[in-house]
Amino acid sequence: MSIQIDGLSKAFGKRKVLQELNLTIEKGQCYCLLGKNGVGKSTFLNCILDLIKPDAGTVSLFGKDYATNSLELKQNLGALCEDNPLIEEFTGLEYLNFVAKLYRLPQHEADQRISSLTGYFFSDKESLHKNIAGYSTGMKKKIGIAAAILHKPSVLILDEPFTGLDPIAAQLLVQLIRNYASPNRVILISSHDLNYVERVATHIGVLNDGQLMYHGSVQEFTMNGESLIDQALFQLLLPHHNTTEANIDWMLN
Repeated sequence: MSIQIDGLSKAFGKRKVLQELNLTIEKGQCYCLLGKNGVGKSTFLNCILDLIKPDAGTVSLFGKDYATNSLELKQNLGALCEDNPLIEEFTGLEYLNFVAKLYRLPQHEADQRISSLTGYFFSDKESLHKNIAGYSTGMKKKIGIAAAILHKPSVLILDEPFTGLDPIAAQLLVQLIRNYASPNRVILISSHDLNYVERVATHIGVLNDGQLMYHGSVQEFTMNGESLIDQALFQLLLPHHNTTEANIDWMLN
């Protein structure tokens, strides 16, 4: 196994966001976490990343926990968080070189990987020499993705990676995720962009009311392709929803 979650719980005040979650994500999976806004997907990912301490339960990666193996585990993690914190005083290239040094990549190896990733995502190389503060949302997202993958982590966690990307960049990211997937890695993605999720996911988890309502393969979730992911999600979360009961007839005339 790659990620093992046992009895994970987290509350903010009286609001119980995660309630005794149990989950195993195996090597080779691209696991996509779905759910409505505000159900705790980012909190769940941040607990796995050890950025938020759970109130109860444990997280282990490759059979090891943060209590005794924190540095080793974090060296094997790559993460794009929802707020995508970057050092905006740096240029794009300066930031990626800074990240490479944090992971102690040899300079020749760092240069090769940075050149490869920036060449993949950026057609305008001049922008890489400008401060990140002046970047668009999509450019910042691409720098964040490059930084997350630069050290070839065994566990890659991406929180809303497609948001803010134009269709070309989003398709490039789909191809990158597909290429990065391997039997020795696990990719965990939280996303509302179900069109792109459909192209990369091997497994689906649906979080609602602090619990996993579904956990399994994409094939099972979509009934072997009989439904699209968005249709299956709608039926799972709103099985009895009737638009005629919402009294929206006033907009029809």
